Amino acid sequence: MEPTRVTSRPSNRVATRSKAHSLPPFLRRFAREEDGVIVAFSVYFMLIILFVGAVGVDVMRFESQRSKLQHTLDQAVLAAADLDQLSPPAQVVADYFEKAGLTNAELLTTVVDEGLNYREVTATAREVMPTQLSHMLGLAEMTAPAASAAEERVDSVEISMVLDVSGSMDGSRITRLRPAAISFVDTVLALSDAEDVSISIVPYATQVAAGQTLLNQFNRTDSHNYSHCLNFNASDFSTTTMTPASSGSRTYEQTQHFDVFTYSNDPQGLSDEPGSGSWWRHTPRYHTEPVCHVRASSQILPLSNNTTALHGQINALEAGGNTSMDIGVKWGSALLDPSLQPVVSNLVTSNEIDSAFNGRPLDYTDPNSIKVLVVMTDGQNTDQYMVRPEFRSGNSDVYYNASNGRYAVYRNSRYYYQTSSGARMIRNYDWTWSLNSSWVRLSYQDLFARASLAWIAYYFYGDLDWNYWNNWYHYPSTSVSGSTKDNRLQDACNAAKNNGIVIYTIGFEAPWQGANELEQCASTPSHFFDVQGLEIEEAFSAIAQSISQLKLIQ
Repeated sequence: MEPTRVTSRPSNRVATRSKAHSLPPFLRRFAREEDGVIVAFSVYFMLIILFVGAVGVDVMRFESQRSKLQHTLDQAVLAAADLDQLSPPAQVVADYFEKAGLTNAELLTTVVDEGLNYREVTATAREVMPTQLSHMLGLAEMTAPAASAAEERVDSVEISMVLDVSGSMDGSRITRLRPAAISFVDTVLALSDAEDVSISIVPYATQVAAGQTLLNQFNRTDSHNYSHCLNFNASDFSTTTMTPASSGSRTYEQTQHFDVFTYSNDPQGLSDEPGSGSWWRHTPRYHTEPVCHVRASSQILPLSNNTTALHGQINALEAGGNTSMDIGVKWGSALLDPSLQPVVSNLVTSNEIDSAFNGRPLDYTDPNSIKVLVVMTDGQNTDQYMVRPEFRSGNSDVYYNASNGRYAVYRNSRYYYQTSSGARMIRNYDWTWSLNSSWVRLSYQDLFARASLAWIAYYFYGDLDWNYWNNWYHYPSTSVSGSTKDNRLQDACNAAKNNGIVIYTIGFEAPWQGANELEQCASTPSHFFDVQGLEIEEAFSAIAQSISQLKLIQ
């Protein structure tokens, strides 16, 4: 067996030491020192701090500009959404940006949603800001976004449409009025939340027919149920208020049911006029045309947003009678006056008015209320008739027999009677004739409801009273002249405007006098429309659009 051979290698350690000992002494000392190790890390962290500081400075500038941009946008949309603001909302937002001095800001979008009683404005913007230090990190610019929205809404829009249905409106005028008024209603309701809008229709001619349900809310003297109108005192036109029965002791004078216009004694059918020699026309006439209309379409429709009811009322409008703009405006403004809150409450309880309108008309000081009066006429104020006090109550000297349709008169201690229905009273006393249980004595209210004043004068007293025309046609009634009614109209319009009610007026082929009164009544000359023919629809449309831009405080 061969002996094990061991081979040894040179030691690297010895060689390394030999190399180290071969370095110069100062390098050997530097290699052994540890004091400078942290310097490299300090330089690295210093650079990091510098970069973070640079970013921080730019971020602070960015946030400052972003806050200014957001504040400007907030202010802009608030101003644009204000219903007091008459300038275009988008223009208002743009003007705010221009005046804010945001040179690098960009207005991206402005969206406006508005209607009759609300306005909502939404806007977005951005500002691109060049960086001052962060560009060293490759961030050359920073973009600040902003978005804002504002809305102002009026919870109550109250409108009274005061529409002329006098005799001169007959024919093409009332035919054109109907679709124009319906279009107005539809536009107003479409421009707002329908439950926020209440519309009252107030037709007027010689008088305004309130209707039995509404009129029963007021105390009246010499009341009756033949028709339902009120006579107002001169002082009533200097205020928009009315006093319901539940709110005070005020008693209004109810208009008596009588006819000064026709020659008729048949309230429900045709009547012949007297023969030749009379100034009356020689053609049959329909039933009497009372001072206070009894047609359902001529009565007030209070506080409604029901399109079916509103359309039906307007489509059924009929013309007849004189013109009393002052009484129309009085009722129209009263239906906007908070004094009628108890009336509305009662009518809500009886299901005559939608419960959504309970509490209306709102107070004039309520910032969430817009009140509008729209007044239309084709004429000018003419005479308004009333029964003299001595004929408002009590019994007449006329009797009626329902079994044969004849009348009799007790006069100068004698009875005079008709020999046949429709004949004049015989002058000579019939000794064999006397009243029996079939004859009923008529009160003045009953008599005037059965026959016109002209018919009573001619047929009942024509052969009994030499001065029958003056005593029985002219004297039983008195009147208020058109010029007096002009003054009352302006009093009523001023009272409404003083309470912040906005008044639009439409002269539809109206004469100079009527147009002048309407222009004075309107809130401003620009609120008055003088139109011809089909232009009436354009006027109503313009008013409907204009209402959405109304200021809450006029």
